[in-house]
Amino acid sequence: MTSDPGAAAPTCPRHPDRVSYVRCQRCGRPACPECQRPASVGIQCVDCVREAASQRRPIVNRLGFTSAYGTPYVTYGLIALNVLAYVYGTVAMGTATWQDAWGLWTGLSPAELAMYSNVGDEWYRWISSGFVHFGLLHLGMNMLVLFQFGTQLEPILGRVRFAALYLASLLGGSLVATLIAPSVALHGGASGAIFGLIAAYAVVLSKLRLDYRSLLTTAGLWLVLGFVIPNISWQGHLGGAVAGALTMLAMLHWVERRPA
Repeated sequence: MTSDPGAAAPTCPRHPDRVSYVRCQRCGRPACPECQRPASVGIQCVDCVREAASQRRPIVNRLGFTSAYGTPYVTYGLIALNVLAYVYGTVAMGTATWQDAWGLWTGLSPAELAMYSNVGDEWYRWISSGFVHFGLLHLGMNMLVLFQFGTQLEPILGRVRFAALYLASLLGGSLVATLIAPSVALHGGASGAIFGLIAAYAVVLSKLRLDYRSLLTTAGLWLVLGFVIPNISWQGHLGGAVAGALTMLAMLHWVERRPA
């Protein structure tokens, strides 16, 4: 068979100015190097890959949750929000003003509450305090652990469930700190929510019959250190861990009862 010298050279549909003799195995159209995607057999064009992805049925994992593929956007978004809050608070507002305005005050009498901008009526502090950090080391350590556990849990739970777990853990830490903090203190940091992620991850490992003892030992050590090292809110850690574990158990119970 001989080629027709008068025939036009095949060009990529997405980039008509590029000649390509490589064709998509699915649709047969030419695909330039920028539009080529490796497939199990041969090459597919980017349009066919996107179409196949849109038609892919969601996969339910062993826990009964719909898995979230791709970039863990919620985890990265939470890290970005914490970093932006720190930069905004320390640069635009001033560290002391920011911590006082966003942090969670506990152990205050009604008269003292009035001295701190009526913080008893500012419910948003239960959430905003989770984005207040007392120094770069505090921020860096929390973001490292958030990255480690967030990138593990978010694909398992899905983005919406993971965000709900984080919020529930954050609120649980704020609740326990408010109820049992013994003295006047300003609470802040993402560690309460992060302890919730750790406890939830332990529940997942237990459900899958995997060894979770080393994880609990590490988390327990950090919790105990909160009783020894000053300026660490063990109440927030404890509340976040309990809320995270209970939230995960509730999610697992719901998917087990959900009709197939």
